[in-house]
Amino acid sequence: MAGRRLLLVVQRYGADVVGGSEQHARLVAQRLAQRHIVEVATTTALDYWTWAPHYAAGDDFLDGIHVRRFAVRSGRDPEFKAFEHHVLEEEHHVADELAWPRRQGPDCPELLEFLHARGRDYDAVLFYTYIYAPTALGLPIVPERAALISTAHDEYPLRLAPYRALFHLPRAIGYLTPEERAMVHARFHNEQVPDEVLGYALGDAPAGDVAGFRARHGITGPYVLYLGQVSEGKGCDELLAEWIAHRERGGAPDETLVLAGTLRMEIPDRPDVRALGRVSEADKAGALAGALALVQPSRLESLGIVLFEAWQHGTPVLVPAANLVTTGQTARAAAGRSYRDGELGLALDALRPERDTYGASGRAFVERECSFSAFDDRLERLVEATVGA
Repeated sequence: MAGRRLLLVVQRYGADVVGGSEQHARLVAQRLAQRHIVEVATTTALDYWTWAPHYAAGDDFLDGIHVRRFAVRSGRDPEFKAFEHHVLEEEHHVADELAWPRRQGPDCPELLEFLHARGRDYDAVLFYTYIYAPTALGLPIVPERAALISTAHDEYPLRLAPYRALFHLPRAIGYLTPEERAMVHARFHNEQVPDEVLGYALGDAPAGDVAGFRARHGITGPYVLYLGQVSEGKGCDELLAEWIAHRERGGAPDETLVLAGTLRMEIPDRPDVRALGRVSEADKAGALAGALALVQPSRLESLGIVLFEAWQHGTPVLVPAANLVTTGQTARAAAGRSYRDGELGLALDALRPERDTYGASGRAFVERECSFSAFDDRLERLVEATVGA
């Protein structure tokens, strides 16, 4: 089975691209390239909202992998928020739903033309992620050799017309978690499509310099960490409301909520809330290692990569019960607690005395489930299912 020619299609790709799906795609390309001939087809965009050109169009190389970058003809429609409200909240025509991928972007016709002209040169074509145009419009061009790594979660766009057939078309599907697979099966009844639950893989955790992190940012005392894009879309508004309510009830009087990541929303001016902006990899490791707990408030995730990273450092996690993916992930690892709306403080109080036990369980889970050898085996099974006999 070694030596297949594989193409990975993804909306953004680069060392400075921040995004869970794109991070997973780069890891998969790196791992598969150790056994196969791998190329990547992507766009010139860096920012997922504007899709503005950032990289040069043409051939590029990253991690020794040939990356083909295609120009974006148009980014996200400037009126997309109004269009989104119309499609998701109001009566509309099916033509509106069919227009969703192009209006959301990235609209990249040259990438689609490449798939038409050259897609069958590859033994298998792996597509990330279901919602964006390169996959929604590209996978139907080469369904007989396609694998879909959908990174899907239970959001309203999943119900739209462009995606109803998409989950029946590929030769195989790579899900990130058992919860994603169960959700997709329940919605699309596509159990006939072979699949593999891929999970994730991590190398050795970087050393966490907790004292250095604290000194650089002036953080004293225990803290709860959020790591990621600081936005309403990631649940940070709900996190802040939960935290403030907990403090006003007298909880965690000496603790701080630390938010580390790109700021895309207003943060209240409070001594018990610190917004650091985007941090270095060294600070990220130190922040994770020193946290009382990592909180991941998003309700819409197909995989909590940051949970694995926290567990590597022996740090437990708090996740909303409404997110079945991260709740299931946390329960399988026995490495944290889930909380219902309004009960973050109660979950934190229950976690505190068991922190080290939860952290040790998380570390053992990552060592067992996130090794490169285990991940590579899962990837090989996905490729085999895609290529077929």
